[in-house]
Amino acid sequence: MLLLMNPQQRKQQNLTAIYQALLQLMTDKPMANIAITELCQKAHVSRTYFYRNYHSFDDIIIAFQEQNMLNYLRHLPNARKINLLELMTHYFELTKSEANTSKLLIKNGKLTILIKTFQTVFQLLIRQQRINNRTYAIFNEPYYLEFFSGAVVNVATDWLARGTPEPPEYLAQQVERFAHHR
Repeated sequence: MLLLMNPQQRKQQNLTAIYQALLQLMTDKPMANIAITELCQKAHVSRTYFYRNYHSFDDIIIAFQEQNMLNYLRHLPNARKINLLELMTHYFELTKSEANTSKLLIKNGKLTILIKTFQTVFQLLIRQQRINNRTYAIFNEPYYLEFFSGAVVNVATDWLARGTPEPPEYLAQQVERFAHHR
């Protein structure tokens, strides 16, 4: 029996395919040496699909990373606001589960994308008032979001480089402690 996908499912399938193909190619050669035609063939998508949806390989990474983080965060408790400790625990759990991918992206000079993805999702959670923000009013200060995002992702990067020796909960506690430090 043939199952038909709705447009959203097809879009997600194509994004996953082109992202996975890009990662596979990045394991063999630098991103600068990957041709669009080669990527599209490996992903089984058309070049028209690529040009219609993306301007660069970075756009593929950003789209997938944001979607992946949002999907993961959908598992957060829905009935109440989440505190920073819980949020950071979930973030570091996701980072650990995606360790090889994160290392590959960092190796290919895409740390800025990881920071931007974190910042975008964190900002969305603040805007949706999903984070218990009473004690974290500083999140709304100018430049704090950029500072905080860079700090968290850099902690995660170092943690990955050291082989994730501490549990995600420990890193979450550290971030919460640093965020409260004045």
